Amino acid sequence: MTLSTEPTVSELKEKLHDEEELYSELLAKLDALSGTRAPYDQDGTIPELLASLNQSSALIAPEPAETTEGTGAGGLKGLARDIARRLIEPELRALGQALEQQRSFNSSLVQFLNRFAETSNRAQAAQAEFTSALVGFSQRIDRLADAKDRLYASLGNERADLLLEAMDKRVERVQLGLRALKERVEGMDSSLAVARAELHGIAARVSGESPARANSPPNLEAEHYLAFEERFRGSSEAIRERLADYVPYFEGKGPVLELGCGRGEFLELLKEAGIEAEGVDGNREMVHACRDKGVQAKVGDLVTVLADRAAGSAGGIFAAQVIEHLPPSLLRKVLADGYRVLRPKGRIILETVNPTSVIALVESFYRDLTHEKPIHPETLEFLLRAVGFSEVTIRYTSPVGERARLLPVMDSTEAADTVNQNFEKLNALLFADQDYAVIATK
Repeated sequence: MTLSTEPTVSELKEKLHDEEELYSELLAKLDALSGTRAPYDQDGTIPELLASLNQSSALIAPEPAETTEGTGAGGLKGLARDIARRLIEPELRALGQALEQQRSFNSSLVQFLNRFAETSNRAQAAQAEFTSALVGFSQRIDRLADAKDRLYASLGNERADLLLEAMDKRVERVQLGLRALKERVEGMDSSLAVARAELHGIAARVSGESPARANSPPNLEAEHYLAFEERFRGSSEAIRERLADYVPYFEGKGPVLELGCGRGEFLELLKEAGIEAEGVDGNREMVHACRDKGVQAKVGDLVTVLADRAAGSAGGIFAAQVIEHLPPSLLRKVLADGYRVLRPKGRIILETVNPTSVIALVESFYRDLTHEKPIHPETLEFLLRAVGFSEVTIRYTSPVGERARLLPVMDSTEAADTVNQNFEKLNALLFADQDYAVIATK
């Protein structure tokens, strides 16, 4: 039995009440601090001191010099004293007045600076306190909103849980019905696909369009595999869309030989791109499907066909979902012959099921009874380099949808973080990309 760590509704209400009180206190503090006045408004003597400074800084107009008529008594000495008095005394009076004005200015300036510094310090302290209160207020808003959200979510969950429980039961019944219906439809699709393939083969044998097909004996296994491809690998349109990304790798690399060309989707893409190509497949019905599309293909064993090709006769080799059908000894032979058949700078692309993805093994590899052995991407890279290929790269494809993956736990606890890290590891193992392709250049 596990104890719930989720707070009750009453606890959430109490938490919301505490947050609202702290919010109100901080808001009142902000209102009080927002009224802090500027230095000029805090001290009424500052404007007076500033006026006194402006008055003291004004220049004093020199007083007019006194004029004395005549040379005065005293002969030459009196004349000298009179000249000195008239020239020097005005300057001395002006200098004295300037010194007195400077002393007054200095005194007013010191008083102004002292008052202004004191009030500025008070204003800066109030500003710092206001900033700190504003930060706290902003943080408190988030906490208050979180408390409200949690309370409203808890109140809603109490009612939603009852509705969801009833809904889950209904959905479960609907899912059971849909699953049974899906199984019936899939069975009908498989039967129809097999019947369509058999009728297609019979029609071809009795028609006069293809004498080779008319004279060949029925091959129900081949016809059944064509239906299997249609049922499990996907429609031709889906395969075309998935293989289209490989076409640019073969631009200027013709002719291209496709091993196990199947229904001819990739040959059709190469033809549309103006790249010369030919396919080979051991399934007669697959080759007939290729010819119906207007592309070149022939029936044959791909190992033999590749071994019989002349050296340097191809610019590219392509095989999608083929090499997993080969035993290891034949796989090594195909790689060696492929290197020989390609001309210099020729390119080979081999796509197969990704065995490092558990879902790919379960849903794809082991579904097909003709598969021999899964091939690890690093093993295939090693084998290609061993026969002489260079510039070998691995390209992963067919990603698994997000809805199929394990979802993270939506919680901020340490335990939830640990669970989510393990989920990521499991997702990487269980739901890695389902296919990969090795691209190598000679």
